[in-house]
Amino acid sequence: MYKWRCFFLIGFFCLFGKGIVFADSLSKLIQLAHKNNSGLLASHKWVESENELVFSEGTMEYPMVGVAGLDSNRDGQHASITQNFKSPFKYYLQAKSQSSRVRNFNSRLQMERFEVRSQIVSLYFSIYSAQKIIQLTEANMQAVKEFARVAEKKYSAGKSPQSDSMKAHFELTQLELDLLRLVQEEEALQENLKSVINEPLLKRIELANRAIVPPEFHANKITNMQKDLVLSLQNQSPILIAEKYALKEAEYRSVLAKWEFAPDFQIQFQQSISGNSDLKAYSLGLTIPLWFWKGSAEVSAAAAKRIAQEFMLYDKTQKLTAKVRDLIGKVQTEAKALAIYETSLIPQAQGAYKSARAAYQASQTSFLDLLDSERSLYRVQIGFFQTLKIYVGHLSELEAKLGLSVSNLEMDSEE
Repeated sequence: MYKWRCFFLIGFFCLFGKGIVFADSLSKLIQLAHKNNSGLLASHKWVESENELVFSEGTMEYPMVGVAGLDSNRDGQHASITQNFKSPFKYYLQAKSQSSRVRNFNSRLQMERFEVRSQIVSLYFSIYSAQKIIQLTEANMQAVKEFARVAEKKYSAGKSPQSDSMKAHFELTQLELDLLRLVQEEEALQENLKSVINEPLLKRIELANRAIVPPEFHANKITNMQKDLVLSLQNQSPILIAEKYALKEAEYRSVLAKWEFAPDFQIQFQQSISGNSDLKAYSLGLTIPLWFWKGSAEVSAAAAKRIAQEFMLYDKTQKLTAKVRDLIGKVQTEAKALAIYETSLIPQAQGAYKSARAAYQASQTSFLDLLDSERSLYRVQIGFFQTLKIYVGHLSELEAKLGLSVSNLEMDSEE
């Protein structure tokens, strides 16, 4: 009976249940997001749909088949087949325009993939920083509780005023409030990660017990790019590549609008199918651009769209160039700041805290000095993880703008 219950439960979960999804590394989270993200899936389908239209734009319309009955008994009925077609160069221009549109959509898809990657990277390190700060806050609360016990013992022995104990309890209450806020923010980050990956059953990411090394910024990868940054971005960044193909599409459409003045053709063949006549007839027709103002308006509109797209490409190039230069400067500055935190600020704050703690226990310094050193260490440690979060956010954004990796972000290196 027990075995049958087990088989039933296993079968039930296989048919109706979906297991929890595990992803314990940044690279796996990015792969999962690229596979499941709804926006990327939609963009991929848009690329497919636009790609199918390339053949449609370069192909003639369906022929028309008809039957005509005449009043004369001698002639009877005639069958006809009619084919309308444009100038071959028009089909060529339509297909080239649609091909440029496909490349535009495909570049936008690549841009969205980089943006999703940037979101995942930023959320991953935000969760890591939040969990580390929560861990530091909890450790700090334990230290303040110990301060309070020492202060109470000294007060009982008449070696310190009661205000020391009251200050410790006040500091503890402040830390408890901070902890509540931090826990709520960390939970919100976990939910945001699930929404970007589009996986509600994603297991919580636990990073508090890991020591993740700050990713390295490989500045040498963009040294040559900076010599002619505008040209490099136009050839590399999916943002500008998409705009270039949009301009190419507008150029083809502009030329096509002029070619609309060229005649379209119609050929027809007729064959008697009943009666005494053995009539066969051929006809050739062509369009005349008599209502020329219609074509002139379309040419003007297409030319205006082409010029507008040229301005759009120029505008985005200038803005992207300025943004990339700004991000490079921020990333370099924040990388130096992290190094200063690790090599100077944190060791100095730890040394000052240990010294103040030993001095207070020996009644050689005031409780206020001890609290001040504790707060300084806490602020410095929190500052490191907040700077790490900002640094990684700017680094991943820079890679998304450039359209290439300039770091070891996905290597998940630990100390």
